[in-house]
Amino acid sequence: MTARPVDDHDIVVVCNAQQEVLVALFDQHAEVCLVLDGMDRRYRPLDQRLLDQCEKVYRISSFDSIAELSAVAVDLRSSGRTVAEVFCQAETSQFGAGYLKLLLGRSGNPLHHVAHRDKRLMKELVRGAGVPTAEFRSLPDPADAAAVTRIAAELSAPLIVKPASGYGATTTEKVDDAADLATVATGLTFDVSQRSHQLIVEEYVTGEELCVDAIWSGDKALTFVVHRYLRPRITVLDNRLDGSMILLPEDYPELYERLRDMHTRLNPALGIDSGPTHVEVFERPDGELLFSEIASRPGGGWIQLMIGAYHGHATWPLAASAALTGTIPALHSARPYVGGISVRPTVPGVITEMPTDEELSRHPGMITWHRRRQIGDRARCDGPSDWYLFLIFGADSEDELVDLCVEAAQTLTIRTDG
Repeated sequence: MTARPVDDHDIVVVCNAQQEVLVALFDQHAEVCLVLDGMDRRYRPLDQRLLDQCEKVYRISSFDSIAELSAVAVDLRSSGRTVAEVFCQAETSQFGAGYLKLLLGRSGNPLHHVAHRDKRLMKELVRGAGVPTAEFRSLPDPADAAAVTRIAAELSAPLIVKPASGYGATTTEKVDDAADLATVATGLTFDVSQRSHQLIVEEYVTGEELCVDAIWSGDKALTFVVHRYLRPRITVLDNRLDGSMILLPEDYPELYERLRDMHTRLNPALGIDSGPTHVEVFERPDGELLFSEIASRPGGGWIQLMIGAYHGHATWPLAASAALTGTIPALHSARPYVGGISVRPTVPGVITEMPTDEELSRHPGMITWHRRRQIGDRARCDGPSDWYLFLIFGADSEDELVDLCVEAAQTLTIRTDG
């Protein structure tokens, strides 16, 4: 399905309470229908003035409820209006939003939205498009001893075991010895939001871990940013350096060309023709690129603050402009080289000390920061995507940027009473 600009009679459906998305759409005079679930109403209440600007507000119990989503789709269709776009940037509602797109005629393939979350189908489809991935196997029941034994024999350790529809490196474990696969697989602790406990087991890939964040209008990339993790994300709880840095196209022209070519295969295979995407790719020591996974949303954590500093615009206004007009404003970078890190405490407990705004503003290269937690909050330290403080830096060279990130991770620390 080809993306097109929105006309005056179209409506945009927004899933979840995302204030930045709503503000960006309203700034461009979009007509919005909003779908809120129980988690939105309980934990992410919106200003009533934003709700009053919506054409309609649908309140459902869960984006996992087929009955409620079907009712929303039928009511929208009965209005006689054309749904131009469905915005959903929350990971846990991707399945439901994809189903809504299907019912509203914004998707023609019932497998595509499933493939945006389930990594088994995702890898199957992109492999069919000629994009290489790591070897993997499906493990629907980790208690199935025969299946575990077969997978351990077919794949080469070390292995990665994780939820097939997981996200953010949660419930992800490395298995160094295939003989330990059964113990690790049956011992995983799942986040409450992970409804399915089916697993994927894949071979561990060594090398650099890269990301591509883009915004699409049809087959055209209106933005296309490659960034590299400072350390593999599965290791960040141990090395305390969780972040990434943007690689400039002029410094890495061949890499950008190869990743653009990969995207021209990925997007049709997965039915992606509009909106933001976040792709993770491994670059082996020999230079081969292996697809890891894709999300039909912007990258999480510090990534959008970092890319916003690089573009000179926040992601949401750009995504809204792309959806409504097929264009975006001119981009401009705060500094030639931009990167960001996530700072977290090393032990759980109540937060007793964090860097002050004055300390952060004085730090060399600091562009901006964002606090996710405050002193007095409880720190869990239970996974790579447990967020506390994001720091964004600018520099005049790649080496200078790396030094800034490493030094900040060592000195701008968060302490707990644990």
